Formats: sequence, C-alpha cells, structure tokens
Amino acid sequence: MKEEFKNDLVNPPKKFRPIPFWSWNSKLNEDETRWQVAEMDNTGIGGYFMHARGGLKTTYMSQEWFDNIRAALYEGNKRGMSSWGYDENGWPSGFGDGLVSGMGITNQQKYLRCELLEQPRDDNRTIINLPYNDKIACFYYDVNEFYVDTLDAQVTDQFIEAVHERYKRELGGDFNKLAGFFTDEPQVSRDGIPWSFTMPDKYAEAYGEELLPLLPNLFYDIAGCEKTRYRFWKLVTDLFADNFMGRIYAWCQENGVKLTGHMVLEETLESQLTSNGACMPNYEFFDIPGMDWLGRHVQDSLTPLQLSSVCSQLGKKQVLTESFALCGWDVSFEELKWIFEMQSVRGINLLCEHLEGYTLEGIRKRDYPPSHFYQQPWWREYEKLLNSLSRIGMLLAEGETRFDVLVLHPQSSAWH
Repeated sequence: MKEEFKNDLVNPPKKFRPIPFWSWNSKLNEDETRWQVAEMDNTGIGGYFMHARGGLKTTYMSQEWFDNIRAALYEGNKRGMSSWGYDENGWPSGFGDGLVSGMGITNQQKYLRCELLEQPRDDNRTIINLPYNDKIACFYYDVNEFYVDTLDAQVTDQFIEAVHERYKRELGGDFNKLAGFFTDEPQVSRDGIPWSFTMPDKYAEAYGEELLPLLPNLFYDIAGCEKTRYRFWKLVTDLFADNFMGRIYAWCQENGVKLTGHMVLEETLESQLTSNGACMPNYEFFDIPGMDWLGRHVQDSLTPLQLSSVCSQLGKKQVLTESFALCGWDVSFEELKWIFEMQSVRGINLLCEHLEGYTLEGIRKRDYPPSHFYQQPWWREYEKLLNSLSRIGMLLAEGETRFDVLVLHPQSSAWH
C-alpha cells in the first residue's frame, strides 16, 4: 500500500468528506457565515450546499444573499472546501423562486385528465372530445401554477437564466470558486399523467402519428393501448432527461461548474413512472449522481442499485446520498453509521447530511430533524464519525467495481 494512501486513510481528503445541506434559514451575516464555514472545516466536513430554506429572512438572490455567498466562497476556498450553490428557493428545483412558474400557463405544470360525458365540452382547458362506449371522452388538462413544465426546453432555459446565469453575473470573477449546483427533486408529475403543450408535436415528430386520437389508450384497456402507452412514456422520459436535466448539465459543462443532486420518488417502478418516466436516464447528466434516503430504516429499494449501476457503467466515481432527514433528534451515531453503511454496500460513497441549520430558532428546529451542526452537544465528537464514513467513501470511490451478472432494469415494462 502506498504511503500517501495510508496517510489518506488516517485523514481522508476533503473531496471524500461529507457535503451537508447548509440550511440558510435566517437573517444572514457575513461574519457568521464565515465562522460557520470554519466550524464545518474544524469538524471534518469537506464542503457544503448553500441551501435557501424556510425561515430565510435575507431576501433570496438579493445583494445581501450574494454577499454571503461570496463570503462563504472565500472562506471555503481558503480552507480547500467545496462551496456549492443550490438552484432553488426550496424545492423541487425548476420554478425559479416563482419567477419561471409565474410567467404564465405555458410554463406551468399540467396534468392530462379524462372525463366521460353525454355531450362534448369545449372550454379553454379542453384538448379533444372523442367518442367512447356510447359516450364522449373529454380530454382536458389541469394546471399546477406553482411548478413548471419540465418537458419544455424553453421553460428550462428560462430557469437557467433566472438562477444559473444570475449566479454567474452576480459573482463575476468569483464564479469560478463555486464548485457547482445541487438540483433537488425535479419532476414531471406528482398527480397523474403529465401534459405539455409541446406533447402533440413531439409525439408526431418521434413516431410519425398523431397523439390526440390515441389518448383513450392512456386511460382505458383497449386494443393497441400497450403500444401507445410505451411510446408516450418513452417520450416523457426522453423529453425530461434531454430538455431539463440535459440542458442544465450542458450549461454547467460550458461554464466550468459541476452538477449534482437527485430525482424524486426513486424507490419503485410505479413511483418513478409518473414522476420521472424513469430515473436512470437522468443520471448521465450529473457529474456526481445522487439519491435521497429519508429516515432511519432499512427496506428493499431500487434506488441505490440503479444509481450505482449507472455510475459504474459511465465511470462516475462518486455517488451521493442525501441522508439522515427525519431521523429525529434522538438518533445515535451508531444508527447514522449503519444508515450510511447500508447504502455503501450498494455502491453509495459520498454523504450529503440533511441538514445543518444556520440557526434553530423557533420552528426551524422542526425542519426534518436532526440538525448536524454546532448546536448539538455532541458537535465536538462528530469528527470521529465523519472520519469513519469518509474512509468508507474514499475506499469505494477509489476502488474498482466488478460485476459478474447482468440484470436488465424492467422500468420500460411499467410503461405498458
């Protein structure tokens, strides 16, 4: 074993150390911001995601916001820590603090609905009326005005302009001190079949046939429905991966920063169907692909397996987990250790702790606890746990992965 590697095992380099969610949830102060960075460094943390969350009293994306971003960048850079932006005010990523979703119905998230009627209905939400079993199947869309159409490339470009380009302009020459951005739980739908004004044209372009006459196949078990469903969900998956994740990743590549984060509802074939189409195609567009693991539990889940599989196939060494949220204030070091180790044996090797609160004043202490920060009585002992988890992460990241068995992921079967 090389001497350098032995030394790294004793004191793992910062790139293998945890990068927690640093919850900016109060009035920000540059001196306080720098002090908190120093506290993280002194306790064995490798970097941080500067994350706007509930309780924030400094106006998001204001001059004061960017003054504190810059203060963290300078302090972190001095200490060799990675300083990451978080691309939203809350989550899920994509609505640009309401700016992008507020641009009108074209930008807003939409759901495809069907209602059987005696007579056709024609209003501003109607897509088409079609005969079905002696009735009229009225297809229309509902709107979620608080989120965005992640299938539409133009909407994603507006999100990039509102957040990523803004960071670049505001930080100027200091932008290169930013390691990258965390994108959190972007999604297609949380309430049924997704719809986009772009869908009819994109479907025709992809398959050479009109979508609207085939809409009954998405709701009813009729002849030919399997083919339509497969094509529809394949298109949803491709549009989401290419027009949302792919465009953000391309921007980050062009501007010299990295992209990390995770999808939503990653656990089963059914849960990721309407929310993402499929998770795995999106992992290509992360420099450090990640996942979410809430609570202190062990359960069968596709999430770490499909994530680490893609990373191995694409040669991506680090695989991130956002963990420990909802473990409660009484969680022990022992429990935190086995939560991470349970994921490690499935290929996960970089920890994003959820979370570190800028403050725990008032209701902030109830934000998916615990907070793993200076407010804890065990804070001075925390480095011992972090050293152990960092060693595991380093060994896995630097090791060679070998597989003897090929397993085909069955997600496309769920599209039928």
